[in-house]
Amino acid sequence: MGFISICLTMIISNDGVSRAYSQPGISLAIIFLCCVLLLPGNTVAQDKPTGDSFQLQQTLGQLLGEDQAARYQKILSPDDPISWYVYLPNTNSTVKSGVMVYISPRESGQIDSRWRSVMDQQNMIYIAANDSGNRIPVNRRMVLAVMAIKALAQQHSFATDHIIVAGFSGGGRVASKLASQYPEVFTGALYICGVDYWKKDQTPKVVRLLQNKFVFLTGSRDFNRDETKRIYRRYIKAGAQQSKLMVIPGMSHEQPDSAALTEALQFLN
Repeated sequence: MGFISICLTMIISNDGVSRAYSQPGISLAIIFLCCVLLLPGNTVAQDKPTGDSFQLQQTLGQLLGEDQAARYQKILSPDDPISWYVYLPNTNSTVKSGVMVYISPRESGQIDSRWRSVMDQQNMIYIAANDSGNRIPVNRRMVLAVMAIKALAQQHSFATDHIIVAGFSGGGRVASKLASQYPEVFTGALYICGVDYWKKDQTPKVVRLLQNKFVFLTGSRDFNRDETKRIYRRYIKAGAQQSKLMVIPGMSHEQPDSAALTEALQFLN
C-alpha cells in the first residue's frame, strides 16, 4: 500500500476560508496508518449507541504513542489536548452504526439540533472536532478529522465500511480534500455550500475515489451555489457517476434542515 507524503500549508483567502497547497515535506502517512485500525475486528469497544452526546478528549501522544506523534510536531503538539463532540444515535437497529465525520467552519463541533433525529433514523454516529474552524490551518483540521475516527474506535464499535466525511462552507472544502486523498477510508462525502476539486498530485487513487458516493448540497441563495454546481459537473465528467447535486430552494449559505440532510444521507448509505 502506497502512502502519501505532503506538507499542507494554510492560505487564508479574502473571504476568510482556509485553503491549502502541497509541497514535499512532512509525511502524513501515519494518518492513513491510523485508519488501518478500523479494519473489521480492530475496534475495541462494543458499546451500543444510546442517543447520548458527549465530549471525547485525547492528545496525539495518547492516540499514536509519543514517537509517532512527534512526527506531527509542526502541525500539532503531542501533548496538546484535542476534543471532539460526539452524538450516538438512539436506535434499535442491530446493524452497526455508520459514522459521519463532520468538519465545521466554526470553533465548536456541536451537532445542529435539527440533525439529531436524522442521525437516529439513519443509524449514524456524528463526530466533529472542536477548535477546528476556518481560521485553523488546513493540515491541522485534516489531522483532527482523521484522528476522530481513531479516537472513536477506542470506545465504540461501528461499521468501518460506512464512514463519510462532511463539512459546511470552509469545512466542506476540507472534507473534499480528505475524501479525495483517502478514498479507502471515507466511502462517501457530503459537501455543504463549499467544495474544492481534487489535485492530481494529492490524489494517487482516482480510480478508487470514483467508486465512492458524493453529495453536493447548496441553496438557491447560496453565494457558493455556482461553484458547487461547477465542481459537481467536473466530478461527473471525471467519472464519479454516484454523485448527487441538491439545490435547496430558498436556502442561503447555511446548514441544511433535517429533510435535506436525510435525503443526502440516504443517497450516501
